[in-house]
Amino acid sequence: MENILEFANGAMPLIRGRFVLGIGVFDGVHSGHRRIMEAAVRLAEENDAVPAALTFDPHPRAVLRPDEPPLLLQSLDERIRMLRAVGAEQVWVVRFSRELSLLPPEEFFDLITSISGVEVVGIAVGRQWRFGRGGSGDTALLERCCAERGLKLAAVPEVRMNGRVVSSSAIRQAISAGRLEEAAQLLGRPYRLVGVVEGGYQAASTKLACPTANLAFHAGVLPPDGVYAARAFVAKEPHPAVVNIGFAPTFGWENARRRVEVHLLDFSGNLYGTQLGVEFLRHLREERTFADPSELKRQISCDLRQVREYYREQV
Repeated sequence: MENILEFANGAMPLIRGRFVLGIGVFDGVHSGHRRIMEAAVRLAEENDAVPAALTFDPHPRAVLRPDEPPLLLQSLDERIRMLRAVGAEQVWVVRFSRELSLLPPEEFFDLITSISGVEVVGIAVGRQWRFGRGGSGDTALLERCCAERGLKLAAVPEVRMNGRVVSSSAIRQAISAGRLEEAAQLLGRPYRLVGVVEGGYQAASTKLACPTANLAFHAGVLPPDGVYAARAFVAKEPHPAVVNIGFAPTFGWENARRRVEVHLLDFSGNLYGTQLGVEFLRHLREERTFADPSELKRQISCDLRQVREYYREQV
């Protein structure tokens, strides 16, 4: 269940019951975020309440620093799906605004814990979470606010791996640099890009005998240009895949744009308009310009063999 909370204009959904809130932006729903939701689920079980995730959209930094908005790891829909997968029975989406950002921390706390018909009995956050105007509220203040209301609080320590804090920004950096194994470790799963299949140039099927799905996406971070072993999901069904990111320089198209092309191994069917999830598993090679399409076609055969070998190694 998803609830959109529009505090600014007073439009509120009908919510009833006892809740424990796991609070955060949760972009990527990484290992640290899951630790917060695990704490929320435990508090909910101990207090006969429903565990809910409270997240924010748009990202607060996009509102506070519109000239430097963050490149999000996933769409809001994907974030909601992942939060449900890690234990949130409901997801509350707070529409973040500049007006909301100017509230003193005590007023912000009152706002999210005083919803008509809702009894908030507990809160789980990351220990370094900040809230209220200028980020002036910390977990010490949150603990005092919770104590005054008789709420339970779980302030979860940051998760560290290899000496660094697990964070959405660290994951974005790892993906952009092509460090897929590091990103997967921080996330607790392979990085997934989700989009809708749109029409392309048709060269892969007509000239290369290797039809690809051209993926259009509105959120996500791309690894460097190149070819990757991947896993594609069609209607939740996984398929071995090879992904090319880049400009298809061999064909020399004018005004070519960067594209994500996905070939599903041993798959037949029309994917146009279908939502496709793609998990990046291993970098195979850089994208490069070939002398002609026939040389590229031979290389693609090698790429496909590498992907099959990769999957055999996993058995």
